[in-house]
Amino acid sequence: MKKSYLVDTFKAAVSIATVLFSLTIVISLIIIHRFGSAAVFFLIGLIFIKPVFTYAAFVSVDQTGIRLFLPWKTLQCFTWSEIAEVGVAGTRLFTKKESKNAGSLYIYISKTTLTDDDRFDMMLHWPPKNQIFLTYSKQRLDEIQMRFSNKIQTYNAGDIHL
Repeated sequence: MKKSYLVDTFKAAVSIATVLFSLTIVISLIIIHRFGSAAVFFLIGLIFIKPVFTYAAFVSVDQTGIRLFLPWKTLQCFTWSEIAEVGVAGTRLFTKKESKNAGSLYIYISKTTLTDDDRFDMMLHWPPKNQIFLTYSKQRLDEIQMRFSNKIQTYNAGDIHL
């Protein structure tokens, strides 16, 4: 059975709202002939286009593999045999190792096996370009784990239990 999930619902909603708000302000400012101000808000809207495409994409999990896609285009597709590592990682890197607060948790899917240094670099330069990722939830991880037979890695993931 195929399941699809939004990559990051909160960041997608904030990015879409910012783009729409900026577009509304741009149109309003053009109507009242404030072209300089309209250009500023147009640039703000442009900055948030990339996060819209990054976080409003969908991740589909099925028997053949995992696919990252927008409604009109597949961005990445990994078959289960290509996947070397699946893991859960937290975004709060510079905390004590014993800390339960790991920041936002993400599930990442990689074609290569990562070392702890690789995982640190991945989280430091988030979002990764050559991996599929989505926000962590037990349901999402269970759906992936049903089809991925290797151990799920954790990096700075706080006190989650796999």
